[in-house]
Amino acid sequence: MPMITPALRRAQAGAATPAPASSSSPAASSSTTATLPSQPLPDLPRIPLSPTTLSRIAPPIKKIHSDSDLESWKRSSAYSTYTLFLQRICEASVGKPTRLPSRPTSNPTTPVEKLISLLYQLDSWTDEIEPQSKPQRFGNLAFRDWGQRLGERIEQLHYDLLPEQLHPFVVELREYLMDGFGSFVRIDYGSGHEFAFFAWLCYLYRLGFFDGDEGDEGKVEEQIGVSIFPLYLMVVWRLQDRYGLEPAGSHGVWGLDDFQFIPYIIGSSQLRSQSSLRPNQIITVSSQTQLLPQPSTPAVLISTPFTIPASNLSGDAAEVVLPNLYLTSLLRIQVLKRGPFHEHSPLLWDIATTVPNWVKVHAGMLKMYAAECLGKRVVVQHFPFGGVGWVWQDAPENVTAGMAKTSSNSAAAGGRSMALGGLQGNMSSMGRPTERITRMPAAGGAVPARGAVGGVRLGSALGLPARSAQTSRPTGTTSSANPQAPTKAEDTFVPPLGPTRIPKPQ
Repeated sequence: MPMITPALRRAQAGAATPAPASSSSPAASSSTTATLPSQPLPDLPRIPLSPTTLSRIAPPIKKIHSDSDLESWKRSSAYSTYTLFLQRICEASVGKPTRLPSRPTSNPTTPVEKLISLLYQLDSWTDEIEPQSKPQRFGNLAFRDWGQRLGERIEQLHYDLLPEQLHPFVVELREYLMDGFGSFVRIDYGSGHEFAFFAWLCYLYRLGFFDGDEGDEGKVEEQIGVSIFPLYLMVVWRLQDRYGLEPAGSHGVWGLDDFQFIPYIIGSSQLRSQSSLRPNQIITVSSQTQLLPQPSTPAVLISTPFTIPASNLSGDAAEVVLPNLYLTSLLRIQVLKRGPFHEHSPLLWDIATTVPNWVKVHAGMLKMYAAECLGKRVVVQHFPFGGVGWVWQDAPENVTAGMAKTSSNSAAAGGRSMALGGLQGNMSSMGRPTERITRMPAAGGAVPARGAVGGVRLGSALGLPARSAQTSRPTGTTSSANPQAPTKAEDTFVPPLGPTRIPKPQ
């Protein structure tokens, strides 16, 4: 499996090491002004279009049925390939604003235009298929009609999208796109469905589908991060609103988000190159209702670069990347939920008020995603494996030289190193809720507090301190200075991907 390059490791460690704060301006310390530009990463392994490859194409089936299967998945080339793709998309999105593409007005010609046209076609079905009017308790049954139409047309959608030489791969590709919009049985949506769609994009990328577009790989990855994925986000947000989809395995207020995770990863990378809008200011900005674009539809929230008052910034407003997916996701929460933000979204509140800069937020989001989504069986057990794109390995070979270090917090709590450096924990998942406590304490031991699991808090990946015993938090504007103990470099940067193996071209 590829590793995070030494240059990226040094840059993140250096950016996150706080310098002595000035007595006149503690908020101007390097811990709050740290920034990090885009960093180089290894190339993503491509799938060769050879007769041997074509002979291995097979309908994907589920392979993750037990905890041992989960461990095999986390050591596999498929896991490392997916995490590398996600990180490459993030690095290409650093400092780039979200650009929601417009609906094509003519026949699309380039691969990106065809993909955009496909997503808008799916979005049009949401307008065409009316919700059922009779009272329903868990989601609207019309969502199954939407899913039935997708199932009936999914092969033709791929044939229209792909060049002829890629048509044989539709057998595998169709399964990932079919899983990318929710469960049509349970009428719900969660991070596992988001994972399936992103895996579908990765599969297309490795097949060379985007090679027909002019420009280098970085431009294609940037388009995926700031244009194609935001358009997908608009499609699924409209599905959630139109058909009242349930969160798949929601943990209520103790999850990061009821439905999504990747927007926070890409969004924090978009903000990583600036320090004018800091984590402890973004909640205040999102809570100012007069700044909300109207109407607050998914498309408007994603595409509107509204103006932030200078009083809510720590520097030049021109440096702030707007719109970005992190702030957009917070605005979405403000539209859907009522009450104090620290009550309905305590984890996002803790991140905003405790983590000093976007370098740390982004690194922590990557770790948390590895632990709470890719490392949770209830999420990935629905992910199917075929013969070419995502291949199951029964006995992958470990490479100990590339293992990530386990932070002191992780070691003390029994966490294990994962790709992207995640810790064990608990978060919104696909399928069903996981238990609040996944490891019972020893006889006579204390039971973990709420928001914790097995002694490891949900915010451990971001280095959040333990909460005090108080049950309420202040609702006023937070201070720009957040004293905290110096952080070790190895607890901050994104560690190497491991224990893993180097992915080989299929």
